[in-house]
Amino acid sequence: MSKGSSPLAAAALCLLGLSAFAHDAAAAQWVETGRTAYYKTSFFGSYDEHTCNAGGPTLPGYSASCANDAASGWTANFDAANGLANDVLMTCNHNPFQAGSACDGSAYAIDGQAVAGGLPAACGNVGARAVASWTRVETVVIQFEELDMDTLWQAREYVCQ
Repeated sequence: MSKGSSPLAAAALCLLGLSAFAHDAAAAQWVETGRTAYYKTSFFGSYDEHTCNAGGPTLPGYSASCANDAASGWTANFDAANGLANDVLMTCNHNPFQAGSACDGSAYAIDGQAVAGGLPAACGNVGARAVASWTRVETVVIQFEELDMDTLWQAREYVCQ
């Protein structure tokens, strides 16, 4: 009897080990790297910032301002995510003549391939990098009850850990 249960016990241990491995792989999460890009524009001026990494310098210019941007995948992911987020934004019926009218677009990219929407919390390929991009256009009231349009672009890089 004990010899018959030995292979069954071995199989159970193997399955237990595999389930623990699968649990660890499923538990991987996207974590911010600190690399960001931010741009705001309106009729009255612009604000432009690109930070290479956590604690890195703020540089003039928006994307690809850092020497390692292309090698890290930032440039391809940024361009893909930002492009799709902007496409999503353009499908909205923003009214530039109505105060408070606003539209948002969001997308993320991994390996230069963009997907509309927000970056999911879980990831499957430890070490992979992604860029999540968000863009917004809004009609705002400025002095003398005139209307202006604020446009924002923001991107953040994440690594799967």
